[in-house]
Amino acid sequence: MAKVISIRFLLFIMSFIIFVACAIKNETSMPPKDDISPINIYPNPQSGYGAAPDQLAQPDDVELLANGDLIISDVDNNRIQVFSRNGALQKTIDAKSLDMENSEIVPTGISSDEAGYVYVTLEGVGSVARFNPDLTLDQLVGYQGRVSSEQYYLDRNDGLLIKPQGIIVSAGGDIYVADMDKTIFRKEGVYNFGFRKFKQIVTEDVTSYVYDKEFAATQEITTIMRKSEGMAISEERGLLLVAEEKPQKNQFGNSEKFRYIGVFDLNTGKFNNRLIGVEMVDGKITSGYSKDSIEGLSVFGQYIFAVDEKAGRVDCYNIESGERVAHFGTRAPYYCDDESDCVIDGVNYNEQNIIAGGAQIHLLNDWHKNEMASPDGVSTRTLLTGEKILAVVDQWNSRILTYDLNDILGMH
Repeated sequence: MAKVISIRFLLFIMSFIIFVACAIKNETSMPPKDDISPINIYPNPQSGYGAAPDQLAQPDDVELLANGDLIISDVDNNRIQVFSRNGALQKTIDAKSLDMENSEIVPTGISSDEAGYVYVTLEGVGSVARFNPDLTLDQLVGYQGRVSSEQYYLDRNDGLLIKPQGIIVSAGGDIYVADMDKTIFRKEGVYNFGFRKFKQIVTEDVTSYVYDKEFAATQEITTIMRKSEGMAISEERGLLLVAEEKPQKNQFGNSEKFRYIGVFDLNTGKFNNRLIGVEMVDGKITSGYSKDSIEGLSVFGQYIFAVDEKAGRVDCYNIESGERVAHFGTRAPYYCDDESDCVIDGVNYNEQNIIAGGAQIHLLNDWHKNEMASPDGVSTRTLLTGEKILAVVDQWNSRILTYDLNDILGMH
């Protein structure tokens, strides 16, 4: 009798373990939680797409500063906007203030280093602008040119940039740039991208930059990845993390085209044989969390946050285990695809229609909802006050949303 009870008890324990395991597995595939809300919005109050001093027009990236200010690449307005943490406009940096009055500077990616310098890719002039902590211009890194993809890495073109977009800067000031131009960068007939690293050199308090030839010689980033703009750095692990926007089916046997985050050595650019955001068996991708474009990335301690553009969602992964530990946000009632065609409540709007105000009523949705329309850049930081904040670009709502990281990670 005791033996029978023991067997029944053992079967009960085994069934319970299987139940818990299934529950955990199902939890990772559940829709994003919506029990958190943004703690602020920029600009505040929001007024949709526009060119007024306190408006944004299709922003691309955001960088949180230690004092809580946000630096935003206001792309369609050809300017950089700085807002205080309470939503007030602090400063505008445009072509005129950079002595480039006749240029379309097209600011895109933004990053900063531990000394407080801010770096912005200026796609329109083929350079990286390095700003002093007081946001006055320090210097331009790189120079604009136009060559074929076969000539891009030749010695005579060291430091040349065509259309720099994605950027991440190490704590020590080394600059990593994703250079995008689909008319030039192609690999076996498929759209690809260029990649540059500039090393910071400080001599007698004078800072300059040199092109890192050894890093360039590796070229594993542009071999492993097809199209990437979002990047992040884990300094303590010596890792450069790169987001895949448009994978190829023949890469890692990825027939379903799941998006992922490639893991590379920060100093050499060599692939670490790791992908975050997907499951792999025998070197082939079998499943994943995202079939949409992964845009911005941001590292916060042991976590990396990744923006799923079309899903309107932010995913959080443990860098070491690759486990998705939190996710939030839902797609707004409209979205934009790669051709800038937008669907709003079942009606197609093109980009020009939105700019003209034809979809304005839809761009003023309740900002307390976790609805995002084509979210893009993301930034995380512990502020001087001790607050832990995440900021994400809600691109087609022309706004920035900020969240309390404790709320997000508390879902884990």
